Amino acid sequence: MTPANIAQFFLRGEHDVASVFAAIEKCITPGLRPGRALDFGCGVGRLVIPMSRLCGQVVGVDVSDAMLAESRKNAERADVTNAEFVKGDDALSKVQGKFDFVHSYIVLQHIPVARGEAITRRLLELLEPGGVGALHYTYATGLGPKSRTLLWARMKVPFANPVLNMMLGRKPSAPVMQLNNYSMDRILGILQDAGCTEVHTILTDHQGNRGGMLLFRKPSAPK
Repeated sequence: MTPANIAQFFLRGEHDVASVFAAIEKCITPGLRPGRALDFGCGVGRLVIPMSRLCGQVVGVDVSDAMLAESRKNAERADVTNAEFVKGDDALSKVQGKFDFVHSYIVLQHIPVARGEAITRRLLELLEPGGVGALHYTYATGLGPKSRTLLWARMKVPFANPVLNMMLGRKPSAPVMQLNNYSMDRILGILQDAGCTEVHTILTDHQGNRGGMLLFRKPSAPK
């Protein structure tokens, strides 16, 4: 990636975090400034870095050691001192403590549905009573012409997949990512089982792949 591409990549992260917090401000609760936040599937820290300016502490979780190493470097370059990066698994077994804010964006779609639903339940367990969640799910994979061309190139054209991976901040050898559609009925059921009574949805369309960022608040503990 060129320096300009890298700068644009992280600038999009700034925009994404600002958009989510603005939507939370409007729909869920004003003035959200979490003490502890968790970003599931943090990759190279694109969202952790801007989130660190709005939260007391941010924990980025990723399954890839290479991504975690790159995240730490990027956070250090950005003078971020209130973020840590933790190796992830489906049980988030290495994540310590509870959080006021849990977040995941365009990550769960790459995880098989049964596992993603279990991860969702675990994220809700880690969310403090009264805490806020922002979780993104894809519900309809409709590959448009551009997406079909990119997928074909990744699978058929020599070196296309490594180049595209590097442009996205991934390890060059990373395989073509799967896209999984989630049942929003089931996800809403999981949220309702956790006591959530109000969910706001921001609909997304990433090159024909339709999804929703679900914003919600876990009920406060009874007094």
